[in-house]
Amino acid sequence: MSKDYNEDFDDFNGTALNESAKKFESMIQNNESHYLDEITYESLSNFYIDNNRWDLAEKACDLGLQQYPYSLELLLNQSQLFVNTLAYDQALEMLERAETFYPADQEVNYMKGVVLNLIGNFDDAIEVLNRALSLSDEKEEVYFQLAQTYQNKNEFRKAVEYYKEAIAAGYGSELIYYELVFCYDFQDKLEESLPYLRSLTDKDPYSHLAWFGLGIACSRLKKYEEAIKAFDFSVVIEDDFASGWFNLGHSKMNSDDHAGAKEAYLRTLELENSSSEVLTYLAASCEKLGEHSNALKYYKEATELEPTWEEAWYGMASVLFEQQKYIEATHFIKKATSLNSVNSDYWLLQADVESRLGNMLAAIEAYNEAANLDPENIDIWLNWSLLYFEHEDYNKAFEIIYDAIEQVPDEADLHYRATVYLIFDGSYTEAYKYLQNGLELDFEAHEQIYGFFPSLKTQKALNRIIEQYR
Repeated sequence: MSKDYNEDFDDFNGTALNESAKKFESMIQNNESHYLDEITYESLSNFYIDNNRWDLAEKACDLGLQQYPYSLELLLNQSQLFVNTLAYDQALEMLERAETFYPADQEVNYMKGVVLNLIGNFDDAIEVLNRALSLSDEKEEVYFQLAQTYQNKNEFRKAVEYYKEAIAAGYGSELIYYELVFCYDFQDKLEESLPYLRSLTDKDPYSHLAWFGLGIACSRLKKYEEAIKAFDFSVVIEDDFASGWFNLGHSKMNSDDHAGAKEAYLRTLELENSSSEVLTYLAASCEKLGEHSNALKYYKEATELEPTWEEAWYGMASVLFEQQKYIEATHFIKKATSLNSVNSDYWLLQADVESRLGNMLAAIEAYNEAANLDPENIDIWLNWSLLYFEHEDYNKAFEIIYDAIEQVPDEADLHYRATVYLIFDGSYTEAYKYLQNGLELDFEAHEQIYGFFPSLKTQKALNRIIEQYR
């Protein structure tokens, strides 16, 4: 028996659509055949795409196109579904079919350009997108996609040009400022972005996006105070602007305003669904404030949302290490290194934990992993050498530092540490040579030596030598 459900779509966004979707799903499940007109299929496909129910959206497109093969909406929706599942060749085939029927349609040309960009046919994408640009009354999206294509083609100057066109045309997403700043940065021309970005805030001082863009560039340039001012303006203008609050938190963290960063991250969580990323940054701000219980709480919530979120496992280990809970820290840091075995910071913390537990062999293995991954990180070498120093193996401690100096010869801290170990080993002439090196590289850093020699007599002897170089 055939039924007509088309009247259900008079209220496209209302309960009627939900009801009709249920009837459509029942029809599919029971393998029934009912008459639906073109608008109904188009509405259903849009409804399912909007609700991320791609299987049903594809079914609506398939069935609809069997009856209405010239439906532009269904052809475009089917193409979008292919893109969502990374089936770019099928998406392109569908768009070329649509182009046969609608050669002058702006959206067909736009989507075809997007897909050509995704599959790396940049020159063809640019040609098609320029055609879409000539057909479009609302050009900002096309400008943005042209910029993306030039960026993917590594033509960053052209990308910048088109990002600016998109902004001038009213592109209304913060994403464009991330991309614009990235293109300037990639060309080592980030400073050159500032006059342009400042001009946007001068032209429209009530644009939260303009202030946001300026904040992104200043933050990347480590001009954190100016970045904070810019992000502050963006969230004052648009209090529910989550990205503004999130980046304000970053700039405050980098300015050591950890309380301000915590406030900004909490506000971010009020405005958007919880994410492991925001929770981890929030936890880090709490950790910096010494709020260990809160830090552990937020790190734990991050891992509950995403069990493979390695930064949070590392964060929990770090907090427990600070609390001298080394046995508990072991579990979490090993989880972090199992998730990411090429992060030297994770191996360094694992080595430090094993060292505190007296597991010398495990500590040495972890220090070795860390040093292989990041030989220019002097903290790895300093901590590793300290393991031998604490076991009174001064010669081996010096050997570790000697290897480090081979990697980073201009780090004064390494030369001062070599001085310490050689003095303890009785090699005073050699120690004097390394002390000279350290003093020439960074005189003020010599203070660190005194902590290894509690004897006032030894400190005075060292001080007499050091004062000769002042």
